Amino acid sequence: MNYELLDKIVDSKKDAIIKTMKRWLKIPSVQAPKSADNAPFGEEVRKMLDLALEDAANMGFDVKDFDGYAMHAEMGKGEETMGILCHLDVVPAGDGWTHDPWGAEIDNGMIYGRGVVDDKGAAILALYAMQAVKEAGIPMKDAVRLILGCDEETGMSDMRYYASHAESLPNYGFSPDAEFPVINIEKGGLSLTLGKVSAGEEGAEIPVYSLYAGERQNVVPGEAWALLGIKDKEAFEAKIEKIKAEKDFDLKYAYEEDGACRLTAYGQQAHASMPELGKNAAGMLLIALNELGAGGGCKEAIKGVSEVIGIEGHGESLGIAIEDEESGKLTCNLGILRYDGKLFSAMLDIRYPLNANETFMCGKAAETVAKYGMFLQKRGSHGPHHVPKDHKVVKGLIKSYSDATGKPGYAFAIGGGTYSRCMPNTVAFGLNFPGDPDPCHMADEYLDIEKMMLSARIMARAIAELAGKHE
Repeated sequence: MNYELLDKIVDSKKDAIIKTMKRWLKIPSVQAPKSADNAPFGEEVRKMLDLALEDAANMGFDVKDFDGYAMHAEMGKGEETMGILCHLDVVPAGDGWTHDPWGAEIDNGMIYGRGVVDDKGAAILALYAMQAVKEAGIPMKDAVRLILGCDEETGMSDMRYYASHAESLPNYGFSPDAEFPVINIEKGGLSLTLGKVSAGEEGAEIPVYSLYAGERQNVVPGEAWALLGIKDKEAFEAKIEKIKAEKDFDLKYAYEEDGACRLTAYGQQAHASMPELGKNAAGMLLIALNELGAGGGCKEAIKGVSEVIGIEGHGESLGIAIEDEESGKLTCNLGILRYDGKLFSAMLDIRYPLNANETFMCGKAAETVAKYGMFLQKRGSHGPHHVPKDHKVVKGLIKSYSDATGKPGYAFAIGGGTYSRCMPNTVAFGLNFPGDPDPCHMADEYLDIEKMMLSARIMARAIAELAGKHE
């Protein structure tokens, strides 16, 4: 294989890659209600899919639209099919940006925008890597198929639709939606709701009229607020200042025209699979409200969730802290918090290791929150995904990474869930490099342009290594 020529072809595409990035990142492809029969995830996601279809076709690939759920772009024929799985939908921008989340701004060697890492940037690099392999004239033994979905962030119904409508599925592949070198284990996922029906706030010393935090349970909320009734402003303000000092919480309050007080907690967004990288504003808010003794009908629920979850990220006080040597620690994220005066609910995103048991986790969590008069509802789950380290796809990707970077490759586990779990013999591979901050789901999501090009070279080499003919 002439990898030096392949690298040069990839590098020659830098300007084209950046130009495509700018066009794709300006579309706010956040899931919305169905807007047409071929737009099951809303108008903006459909617009993004149309652009990807157009660009892939113009690059010479055979494309197909799967009714707005997904698309694929295919190159060549062969004994088997290598799949590359990316997604075009993104999480909401959220708060705390210093760059326009839809502006695709370039600053100091970085390109900023929601989706630049997760996962539009990866999809673009995969397209250009495929094109580079084609232009290099590398003989292929397998077909290569890039599959782009539209519902990765909210349930992966797109891949279920694709699997039931495609003529065939890839035999092996990778999803560049996580980290290098190679991720061969993805933890299991469990979605729980903790709730309590309230009798109202009448008679409460500090009534809580409403609570709000989070838009997606797979994001550590960076902001959370409560609407309160305050009778003694001086005492309330003194308590808030004490909590801020003792807990090191960023809390602000403002009195509204109707006399209510809005108390807001500010944290740091992060991906739910890595809660230690963020600061959970919902947990901080509940701890502050519990310290205040706030709430009437929701007082016990506030106390319960603040004590059994709070700002913890691994389920310690909930009684489900589990870990194993191969796949690591369980993570538990309080992603969504709601109270409307009638129903208190807290939605949890749990990622668990290979040795965990869902029945035990649900039973233990239910037992723990029952002490506070709360119920537990299981909303959904999926088991862990595991491809053995000696599989050809794992070994081939490790080789491609090591050859391109000059650094040792290895396989490891993550808590994030990628499309890898939807296809056989598929693992996660890139884009983040070991030791680098992970901006996925955070404000000011960015991609280092120099490392972007390295990722493109790695992907092109991986395509050639696994799908190409070796004499």
